[in-house]
Amino acid sequence: MPARARGTDESALAAYRAKRDFSVTPEPQGGASRGRAPRLVVQRHFARREHFDLRLEMDGVLKSWAVTRGPSANPADRRLAVRTEDHPLDYGDFEGLIPKGEYGGGTVMLWEDTTYAPTNGDPLAALDKGEVKFRVNGERMQGGYVLVRMKTRDKHENWLLIKERDEFADPDEDLAEHFTTSVATGRTREEIERGAKARRKRAPAARAKAAYWSDKPLASAPTPKFVAPQLCETSETPPAGADWIFELKYDGYRLELATGADGAVVYTRSGLDWTNRFPGLARAAFALPCRNALLDGEAVVFDEKGLSDFAMLVSALEAGRSERVEFVAFDLLMLDEKDLRRQPLRERKAMLKKLLSGASGPLRYGDYIEGDGAAVFRQATQAGAEGIIAKRGDAPYRSGRFSDWLKIKGDFREDVVIIGYRPSDKGESFASLVAAKETPEGLRYVGRIGTGYGGPTRRALEPLLAKRAGAKPPQPIAAANLIPRGIVFLENPFPAEVRFGGWTMDGQMRQARFLGVREDVKPNAAASQSKEPPKLARITHASRVVFPDDGVTKGEIAAYYDAVAPRMAPHLADRPISLLRAPENIGDLFFQRHPLKGMTKGILKVEDEGGEPYIALDGALGLHTAAQFGAIEIHGWMSLAADLDRPDRMVFDLDPDEELPFREVCKAAADIRDYLKAIGLKSWPMVTGGKGIHVVLPLDRSLAYAQTEVFAAGFARGLAQQEPNRFVATMSKRRRVGRIFIDWLRNKKTATAILPWSLRARRGATVATPLSWEALQSVESASAFDIRSALKVKDAWNGFFKTSQTIAPGALAFMRENAL
Repeated sequence: MPARARGTDESALAAYRAKRDFSVTPEPQGGASRGRAPRLVVQRHFARREHFDLRLEMDGVLKSWAVTRGPSANPADRRLAVRTEDHPLDYGDFEGLIPKGEYGGGTVMLWEDTTYAPTNGDPLAALDKGEVKFRVNGERMQGGYVLVRMKTRDKHENWLLIKERDEFADPDEDLAEHFTTSVATGRTREEIERGAKARRKRAPAARAKAAYWSDKPLASAPTPKFVAPQLCETSETPPAGADWIFELKYDGYRLELATGADGAVVYTRSGLDWTNRFPGLARAAFALPCRNALLDGEAVVFDEKGLSDFAMLVSALEAGRSERVEFVAFDLLMLDEKDLRRQPLRERKAMLKKLLSGASGPLRYGDYIEGDGAAVFRQATQAGAEGIIAKRGDAPYRSGRFSDWLKIKGDFREDVVIIGYRPSDKGESFASLVAAKETPEGLRYVGRIGTGYGGPTRRALEPLLAKRAGAKPPQPIAAANLIPRGIVFLENPFPAEVRFGGWTMDGQMRQARFLGVREDVKPNAAASQSKEPPKLARITHASRVVFPDDGVTKGEIAAYYDAVAPRMAPHLADRPISLLRAPENIGDLFFQRHPLKGMTKGILKVEDEGGEPYIALDGALGLHTAAQFGAIEIHGWMSLAADLDRPDRMVFDLDPDEELPFREVCKAAADIRDYLKAIGLKSWPMVTGGKGIHVVLPLDRSLAYAQTEVFAAGFARGLAQQEPNRFVATMSKRRRVGRIFIDWLRNKKTATAILPWSLRARRGATVATPLSWEALQSVESASAFDIRSALKVKDAWNGFFKTSQTIAPGALAFMRENAL
């Protein structure tokens, strides 16, 4: 039944229009009804607080609710939906940026766009009564939903959005987590913010992507490609002469900002696309008044003295606070389709200064000083700056390292502990020393010291190293995964002083030079001699109930992970993981994939080829810290940090229709075991603590993800084709009725699967429990083991970590045909 029209009343949009300045915001002022089936739109709104705006077409406008966590496919969820002002119909096409400072300032993503059918009569009458039922068949929302008005004294009109129990209901489907891109353009939040091109056909109003800069030239020329940067040679002293200009040396990340009609891109000095790590810089670049441009500069965070601080930059990125990052632009390589690299530096900087004159936010112009370079250097270092850069003012821009740019640095000095050395392959006594820093939790590896060894220094160090050499580290060392192989460790570390060029994002020293043994400083006795791991810290709020229906507390969760640590450690070693955390209880959960500030003890950081940081847990200490931060579930990658592109395991997740007897799932797992065995692959089973079974295969890391993913897809699809009444290889809930979904998608790069012995954030405090194939036959359900019984189960994956196997080329080729 179409929504009953009462005649569009201009007053219905009065509140909407009163809150907006349409000379600034690109949001539409309002148009007429299109006269078709009533429309349903959901817009994901990244404002001061992220939420989802549900809009239903009624009476010539979009009736609107702000849904705090987005629509759910789980009937048990009761999503708070706060009624907001009516919006015009053409607002349903809007996707883009609302300027900061304006009402609702932030990013708007078109998350769902379809029509709906009222199921309890006239929707306007239902709205008046406080219960609106409707059915929808969108890309993301499917089936029946109901909006129910709450009786409250709150000044807001509060409703609940509830999924009806029908064929589309799914208690395990998190729609907001599953669907993170625009339904209209396929873009991510970051791509919308930097004006990237649509990945799919745009919604009609996407043309307004940057209309609020209507008084400035819109980006209309192609976004420039990366240009290899000009680099500095090193000088001990500043050069003299009138042709030199001097800039401060900034302690940050060297970046290039490119902006144009294809959106804005942030490049690293090696050409990697780091736009997702610096979305604020991309947005600011896209706002520049030009057709296109390419800027060279440094991403920094300034301290209270106005000095760039690399540690603060790292902390901001780790904490997800990229809005604190600023960009100091010191060169302009392209502007309005003109290549400026042949022009003198002074002219390029003059154009850069003019371009940035009206810019706000994180973009800064990197000014320069002319005059006495020695005086400039002295003043800069006395003020606390890292050093200065000297540049020839009349020189062109040249990719590569040239003496037109000189780097003059002040010293970084540090007291470190020498924990080992790397043997030399050139006949010398050692190639480099291995350093650590003393911390309250023990020693932490901070890098190798490769220079500073003159003849007398080397001769003095040789007996010191020889009499202390041992077979293993003196104690557990944080960040040990970064230590290269082949190191000879010292049983008794000794202190030393080093000079270095700064800290890397991993907390490693750059360009470290040995200055001497610190005879006046003794290493911490506990740090140098203790062979026991650091004591586990006290769990705060240990009595808080995390599983309300089961009475399981945070303290019990921590105790479980402390007890299970020896079993989990082999599955955690060197493996990137994601955490499902419950800060309060399992009614409020979220995934964490990246490091969190303050979460340090036993937490290792793994970076992919693009510099994106992920988490790894260092055995028992890492598990304990994760529990302290409310972690319930631990999900692991298929590959290790040592080679993120080559999986060391494969998982087939058997996800059955809820009505299917568990015996059928066990039989399916056994059949899959036999199919895999027939092509030379051994596998082990694990009940997931939920509904299904994981069939897990160890791999020898000889294949890349591109190969293992093709095999997994082909294997699953082949079974679905062979036994269509039993298996399905797609996620469709409708096709899964009476069947088992063979979920092969966990074998994609960065995808994760629940790790053995992990708790599940489900009623019952169940545990993902690895079993033998024999033991699986006597288990009654996938959730048979919980936090209180799992440790009684024997760890039955004998031989799993000793099995070295790969997929035969013939099997790989055959599965590739099925995958396609």
